[in-house]
Order: sequence, then structure tokens, then C-alpha cells
Amino acid sequence: MWLRGAVLGALSVALLAGPAGACPLPAVYPGDNAPTEAIAQWMARRATDRGIPVELPVMGALVASGVKNLDHGDADEVGYFQMRVGIWNQGAYAGFPDHPELQINWFLDQGIANRQSRIAAGRPDPAADANLWGDWIADVLRPAEQLRGRYQLRLGEARELIGPACPGDPPPAVPVPGSGSAPVASTPDTTAPVARLSGARDQHALRRGAVLVAVTCPAEACTASAAGTVRAPGRAHALRLRAKPVALAQGQTLTLRLALSQAARAALRRTLRAHGTLVARLRVTVADTVGNEATSSRTVRLTL
Repeated sequence: MWLRGAVLGALSVALLAGPAGACPLPAVYPGDNAPTEAIAQWMARRATDRGIPVELPVMGALVASGVKNLDHGDADEVGYFQMRVGIWNQGAYAGFPDHPELQINWFLDQGIANRQSRIAAGRPDPAADANLWGDWIADVLRPAEQLRGRYQLRLGEARELIGPACPGDPPPAVPVPGSGSAPVASTPDTTAPVARLSGARDQHALRRGAVLVAVTCPAEACTASAAGTVRAPGRAHALRLRAKPVALAQGQTLTLRLALSQAARAALRRTLRAHGTLVARLRVTVADTVGNEATSSRTVRLTL
């Protein structure tokens, strides 16, 4: 009876403890309905395979989704890391809402790129200092400025979910400076992004209330903004137009709207009635994730 009770007691403790401390860490996604510990340990294994601190994706997911593959969120944000469907559901991450493997790939890809850019800029390697991990995550997930401090607060919880290190875990793929291994070799990214501009050369801007230009960054993700001027005969000052910045995934095409104010519409209408056509000169600036910029120009003929 004593032996049976001891076995049942041990089994109860194991069931209550769940999968915490599972060794080796799981390489296969355990499913949306798996215990939080199992999902956290899967994320940790994927981070280990990429040379990222195991706590990093778990800390990010704790804040972004509660470590749940959410099918809703602000605007079109879904998944463990609340990725934007309109931006990321294409290319290498197409189908990510239904494939958590793509979501963790995205987080780790962004984390590695940010780490490399920090090192290239002469800043401390965030992987070597756990106090920098929350800021590192914030650079990847880009919350509002006042919310950046939330991630660092989840470090202890992430470690509890992952459990102690497993003896059989593979070593980090990228050595961490100061750990006795060779420092990370990084090549600064100084290459400006390439932008393709498209759209109608002749436009009825008064009907649309804006001048339009389509932008594509074929080689990498970028942020695009646009400004423009319209000079009219007899006017001392040019009409100035501006479009709100937009974020584009690699290969994605989005249209920037250089909106016309009510005053600009009235001035443009008078001038077009007098002269028939006008030329808008547009300047589009694109920037990659490490701050390299490039500017392209385009002219559009405006008609009534």
C-alpha cells in the first residue's frame, strides 16, 4: 500500500507539473491547444537552433498574445507575436496565421537582423546582457514607445515556463561575445534599398483627392514615404503634398496617397481651369530596417 501510494503521489506531482523542464526541448510544434509550457519550450528550442537566447521569443509572446496563436488583435494583427497580416502574409511568411512555424521564423529573423545592426553600429551585443533583452524584443515587435518596458518584466516568467536547461540541448549556433567563444562576425549593412515606382502618369487628382504613386521594395522590407510639389504659373509658392509613411514587406506593392487639402483642391481647380494641365513632382524615400535610405523621383501630369 505504501509503494502504491508513493507511486500515485509521484504521478500526481508529475501531472500537475506538466511538461516544464522537458528534455530534450521539443523540435516539433506541439499544437495550438498544448500547455503553455510546451509551446514555450518549443519556442526556446527554435531560438536555441538560431543562436538566440531561449527566453526572447517567450518574453515577446507573453506580452503580445499570452503565448496563444490568436486569430484576432488590433487592426489585422494575429498570431503569437501579433504580426500584421497586410504586411507579412506573403513571401517567406505567406500563410503565417495558420502556421506557427512561420511566426517563430519571422520573430527570430527579425531578432537576428536587429542584433547584427546593433553590433555593426558599435552598440553592445544584446545577446550578452539579459538586461537588454526587453529592449531587443521591443525593436522587433515595435510597440508604442510607452509600452517598450513591458517585455523585460516577463523574463522570470519565461524562464519558469521553459524550465531548466537540458544537458542534451544543442549549443547556440552563433557564439555570444564574452562567453569564451569567438565574437560574432558581422558585416555592416550599408547598401541602400532599391525602390520601384509605378502608377498612372496621368491622373485626375481632384476626383481622387490625392496624387497616387505605387512603391515596391523588391529585395527587402522597407518603410516608404513621399512628398511632392505642384508649381502653377503665376503662383509665388508651390503646392506641397505629403503622404503618410507605410511599411512594406519584401516584394509588396503599396500605393502612397499624397492627399490634397481643401485649400489645395481649390487652388488646383482654379489653375487647371486656366492652364489645362499641371505637373506634380514626387520624391519617394525608402528606408530599410537598419536605416539605409534611397530616394527616387517621379513626375505625374494632373488634369481635370
